[in-house]
Amino acid sequence: MSRSRNVGAVALVIVLGLVVGTLGLVAADLYTVGVLILTVGGVGAAVLAGDYLIRYVSSRRPPA
Repeated sequence: MSRSRNVGAVALVIVLGLVVGTLGLVAADLYTVGVLILTVGGVGAAVLAGDYLIRYVSSRRPPA
């Protein structure tokens, strides 16, 4: 998978968690599900950030 597809997928999960969490104002169970989905989205965002940092550090030239 390309990086842009991964970012899009993580963004979609986070938006889905926000929508379900907002619906949780009506039903407490939906709020809990929304928080769980946001947690999964947050983990995905952390993985993407870590992948970016690893690629960035690996691509830098060592000091001469």
